Amino acid sequence: MNTLKPTMDRAEFIELLSSEFTHTKGYGVYAFLSFSEIENAYHHYLNSAERPNVFVRLYVKSLN
Repeated sequence: MNTLKPTMDRAEFIELLSSEFTHTKGYGVYAFLSFSEIENAYHHYLNSAERPNVFVRLYVKSLN
């Protein structure tokens, strides 16, 4: 039995991140972050133990 969390691909991650930005800040992710910052966030997600939606929510909150 595989106990590792399922990972989402980069495109799904960016879509989730953009959705969270739109919901909480009123504008998309690219209005606030550069592509390299989004890539760094994606790699942090891959190395985290959080579910994608939890990671993204906490990440966006940390940018206040």
